[in-house]
Amino acid sequence: MVSLGRNCSTAQKTDLLDRRRKLEARISAYEQRISYIIKLDDDVQWSCQSGKLPDLDPQLGDASDDFLDDYPEGWFTPEKERITLPSSLSQGEIERLSLDSVAHVEAELRKGQINDALEGLRLALGEKSLCFRAEVRNADSQRTTQRAWDNIHKFDSDARKHRNFYNHARCALQKLPCKPEYLEMLQDITENDMKMSGDITEEHRFGQRSDTLAWFWRQDRNLSSDDDSSPRMQECTNYS
Repeated sequence: MVSLGRNCSTAQKTDLLDRRRKLEARISAYEQRISYIIKLDDDVQWSCQSGKLPDLDPQLGDASDDFLDDYPEGWFTPEKERITLPSSLSQGEIERLSLDSVAHVEAELRKGQINDALEGLRLALGEKSLCFRAEVRNADSQRTTQRAWDNIHKFDSDARKHRNFYNHARCALQKLPCKPEYLEMLQDITENDMKMSGDITEEHRFGQRSDTLAWFWRQDRNLSSDDDSSPRMQECTNYS
């Protein structure tokens, strides 16, 4: 999905609308297929949190008012529409509608989303740390310094998007049948967790009492769907 700033061009506006139309078509096709699997009655109750998805792109709200003026009748946000899933139902509806088997399938998919999000978060933060050590510190001109900090901001933005994906999947999983032990391992990711430990970013520094790695760096690797065979992931985790 595209992010639009206040000075977005007509081409960017058109591209965003085109992507949203394609997404709307995909959602419509999904809803038609899922209606054969999940049979809902007129009494179905939806979760009060499922009417609007969490903002997966923090910059989406920066779109200008002019954008709305340009497209007053065509404005729609399908990425925020509720789709039919067991996690979108209110408490007790899964059992009432006998959707336990479907709910278990969604739970496994949500676990995969969490694994991918955490892996992406670790990689983005690791890349950010490497960029700081290899590029920012070694920059020898204003241009290279600016380029290095642009990369830092890019990796930080990627990390925050992965955190948003994690929060969204975790919120859905909490409404699905899942072992309590697994949910207990999924903790909040705070702003402090988004900062890299000095043991990683500082040379010749290890074990400072004020430096602790966030929980997702020290977690049971069974949570991760991928191994650490990736060269880039090995390079990042070697610092920890």
